[in-house]
Amino acid sequence: MTRRTSRSDSLIDRVALLAALGACRGAVIREMTRMKVGGPLYYSGSTVVAAIDALALMLTGERDYFALKGHSIGGPRQDP
Repeated sequence: MTRRTSRSDSLIDRVALLAALGACRGAVIREMTRMKVGGPLYYSGSTVVAAIDALALMLTGERDYFALKGHSIGGPRQDP
């Protein structure tokens, strides 16, 4: 007979997990800038970043959670 666990996804500390994922993602991307593009290390780094983005999507429902968000200074441009 199989024993069931009492674990629940509702007990996850989402804020802490997302912060750690963001730090890890940033570290991988920084190191990827030094890797041979298209090489096996670069491919592996890309896979890790994709997995982090997929987990962030599952946690937040936002596909681009770690993407840089645009901002504006001073509001919309006014043509004279």
